[in-house]
Amino acid sequence: MTFKEFHNSMISFVVFSYADIHAVFGGIDRRRIYEWCKKGYIIPLIKGYYLFREFKEAEYLGLLISNKINDPSYVSTEYVLSTEGLIPESVYSFTAVSTNKTSEYETSLGSFNYRNIKPELFMGYTLVNIKINLSGRVLDRHIKVACLEKAFFDFLYLNKLKMTDQEIDHYRFDTDMLNLMDKDKLFGYADIAGKKTITLTLEKILKHHAVY
Repeated sequence: MTFKEFHNSMISFVVFSYADIHAVFGGIDRRRIYEWCKKGYIIPLIKGYYLFREFKEAEYLGLLISNKINDPSYVSTEYVLSTEGLIPESVYSFTAVSTNKTSEYETSLGSFNYRNIKPELFMGYTLVNIKINLSGRVLDRHIKVACLEKAFFDFLYLNKLKMTDQEIDHYRFDTDMLNLMDKDKLFGYADIAGKKTITLTLEKILKHHAVY
């Protein structure tokens, strides 16, 4: 098989795995993948996952990789809190939750961190449509990203935070964003978790910012 044949058949995956290769070709000599990586045609991410080099600078690529290399998962916690403006700090790793075990991957395209969550709490995300440009051809993809309320809940729940007033001030949560959040949805997640401490922590943070 030539690289051109492989490329033409696999390009629509953007990020692909050995399982994807098997689905398309029924398998491949892995020495070919090693050769194409060495030549720079494809970029290795983690074991068994790859990216075609033309997508290296694609917008939203990190989110797509995050969803792909640990499935099922959705982007959440600090990454969403930062991009939505709830916390002021920039976050340079892709943080996500998964029903798989807690894990962390360092790749040439960034850090990908996953926290384990119970299956009954694997919810509260939306499918966000993204468009990836490929030499004038647009590929439509969907990525799983937590809504702000769920990302905030996940952050508190997974870090088991019981905050003092000083600690609440330390995180510098944006009051306007806290005010905009759907409180019923937020406390609904806490009810599903069945953790009274989470409910009390949420109430304390919202009252501290005078939005509850």
